[in-house]
Amino acid sequence: MSQFTVPLSRLLHGKHNPRKVKPAREAHDRLVALIRAHGLIHPLVVRPAEGKPKYFQVIAGDRRLAALKEIHRNNGDPKVPCVLRKVDQTTADALSLGENFAREPMHPLDEAEAFANLATREGKGAKAIAAEFGVNEHYVRQRMKLATLAAPIKTAYRQNGIDTATAEAFAAVPEDRQLDVWKELNGRPLNADQVRSVIANDWIDAEQAIFDRSTLPESAISQDLFGQRVLIERQAFLTAQTNALIEEQKQLTDDGWSEAVIAKQEDVQDRLLSMNPLPPEYDDVTARKLAKVESDRRKLHKLATSIPDNDERRIKRLRERFVKLADNERAILKAGTLAFSEATKSRASVFLILGADGTVRREYRLPRPKPKGSGNGSDAAGSRVAERPPTSEDLADRQLAETFTHQALCVREALYKNVLARKRILAMVLHEKVRSEAMAIRHDANGTTLHAHGEGFKSSARDRIAAIRAKLDPLAEHHFVDDEAAYKLFEKLPEKKLDALIDLLVVELVTAHHLRPTALVQHLADELKVNVRDDWRPDANWLSAYQKIQLAHLLTELKGPVHAPPPERKKSDLVDQIQKLFADAATGNLEDKSLISKLNAWLPANLCSQNAADK
Repeated sequence: MSQFTVPLSRLLHGKHNPRKVKPAREAHDRLVALIRAHGLIHPLVVRPAEGKPKYFQVIAGDRRLAALKEIHRNNGDPKVPCVLRKVDQTTADALSLGENFAREPMHPLDEAEAFANLATREGKGAKAIAAEFGVNEHYVRQRMKLATLAAPIKTAYRQNGIDTATAEAFAAVPEDRQLDVWKELNGRPLNADQVRSVIANDWIDAEQAIFDRSTLPESAISQDLFGQRVLIERQAFLTAQTNALIEEQKQLTDDGWSEAVIAKQEDVQDRLLSMNPLPPEYDDVTARKLAKVESDRRKLHKLATSIPDNDERRIKRLRERFVKLADNERAILKAGTLAFSEATKSRASVFLILGADGTVRREYRLPRPKPKGSGNGSDAAGSRVAERPPTSEDLADRQLAETFTHQALCVREALYKNVLARKRILAMVLHEKVRSEAMAIRHDANGTTLHAHGEGFKSSARDRIAAIRAKLDPLAEHHFVDDEAAYKLFEKLPEKKLDALIDLLVVELVTAHHLRPTALVQHLADELKVNVRDDWRPDANWLSAYQKIQLAHLLTELKGPVHAPPPERKKSDLVDQIQKLFADAATGNLEDKSLISKLNAWLPANLCSQNAADK
């Protein structure tokens, strides 16, 4: 057996190659890339071609010959290293079979570590390695990921203790988590599915994310190159998913929905069952198409009544038309755009339900209408009626509490200036038969005083009274004072100052119910001609308790129907616009004087005088 070189053009493919199934194009491309990068590593085994002097037939190396011909197509006639075997056809066939039969591919882990070594020692990237070995870049990255397996998992893989799929399942997560799972399974995983199931307890598929993955630290993300997935550490995922839902919640309320609730299924199950599903509403184009389908369906139903029962041909055609109509309807619904009305959104709730697996499900619900006869308008039959959309006259609890508190504070200040009215109050406080929710005549918490000191609450009436008390009250700096000590302090007050303090303490007894009108406070407000708007202006904080549809109603009420905002306006924009109107009216920065008067005189419905309403 001797080695020599033969021009490529004089090498012929073997006629009896035992590999009848042509290798995949991918395998051929790999071989081409390898020879381009490193040359022909093993010479071809040849024998003289029968009947063709100076030509040689390849016994072993047919795939290498095909690769060489592709590499040197239209590129000269290089000499190829060969080993000459002067054997007959039978022996040549045996040699060819032996080479193909004995060939064994590399273990995937060996490939992985070889690729990893090229990357670390020679600084080659996945793209360069892929080009060198004729594979795609993703294949190289997959193999290199196997090189990150923890030591005991590599050992088990080499010893056939686990299969490739199981090894790939481990490689989807960082090494420390691999070891945790390996230990949890006692080093004896059954299969890849079992490994993935354990991993899923601490990692969630990024496919479920509604947030931007780039905002997470790299340590929280793992690329599962084998399952074509990106995994995110569970706690990091759920935190980011919840934050994204909070932003969606703000957007939904800004778009006019009555409320948006973020919760787990078990926490809102009872509420969901107690409400009705929200029927879909579509844009005008879709609605017209659906109306046409319904019209056609009615016509078919009418036609069905005129077809005799024995006319099978017409009945069959009618059924086909019904089926086609149903298919058309499904296609329209699938392509249609949901477009809920402002009235619907103002009464509906959106539930953003976060599952344990990170999925988000959206449920749209409406409160069940109250039966007529239940105190909300009824007829004898007890039929259900739809609630009207809220207007600016329908206030939230927070708005009620704030406005009633302002009213009571203004009444206090007015009482402080009116001796006769104040003495009547004092007489009522001292009389044992008077019971009142409008005066804190026991040493209990005064709701109006507490609310007036809440975060974000501002009142010039409160500030003025507080300034007076600071000058009069000798107990102002004390938390509690015993009666004898308090008596001695009051002994030191001049009588005139003591009278002034009594006057102040009397008016501070006035308090308001936060969620409904307080008759005495309302009466005093009318008698003393109290204008709450002298002390209070609706600000963004108060206006934001309205729903979007209520803000639109208020803007229309103030400026007229031509200024009704379009449905696409955001709630936050309406809050800003109305707040600015009130602010500009207070400072006189509006050209329309009648609008200024209207804005400065406007009061929410709960503060409008009953006397004025009667007029």
